[in-house]
Amino acid sequence: LTAGIVALIVSAAFDHAFPAPSYELNPVASTVPEADYVWRIILMFGSVPAAMTYYWRMKMPETARYTALVAKNAKQAASDMSKVLQVDVLAEENRVEHESSDSFGLFTKKFARRHGLHLLGTSVCWFLLDIGYYSSNLFQKDIFSSIGWIPPAKTMNAIHEVYLVARAQTLIALCGTVPGYWFTVALIDYIGRFAIQL
Repeated sequence: LTAGIVALIVSAAFDHAFPAPSYELNPVASTVPEADYVWRIILMFGSVPAAMTYYWRMKMPETARYTALVAKNAKQAASDMSKVLQVDVLAEENRVEHESSDSFGLFTKKFARRHGLHLLGTSVCWFLLDIGYYSSNLFQKDIFSSIGWIPPAKTMNAIHEVYLVARAQTLIALCGTVPGYWFTVALIDYIGRFAIQL
């Protein structure tokens, strides 16, 4: 939704500032040189939340379980817990559980036998979901054009096409994605995570 709104604002501003003829009238002039900045600005705004997430993630301490058991640093784990919980946690080196003898590495035959089918099944399902989701996003402009939400691309200039596609995508997010999200948040505990996906 936010990406659609940013795309609407940027494309509307550039379309107003740099008017251009449709592709049908003049194919070369229909894409003004300033149109290159439209996608760059939209992409830049999209990177802001990712940069903020990265910054705050780097400021967070590692989980105490990882620090104590994998990194084998109980003192650092206690220090991190003290910061997060705002209480004094004493490190007890002797009580740190040592790695059990039946554990196994990530790329071993035992791991493949125990988790291989689950991992493969999850990966294949996720991949098939991504094919459907991302291909529909890539070809949405063609779908919008075929159902009459936006006119054919040749009847408008490049920046105006960005505006119309962003408007249609924002409407879909506003009427479908956002209500669906809040519906799921409100009812996931009552309906269940499997049934709510159907």
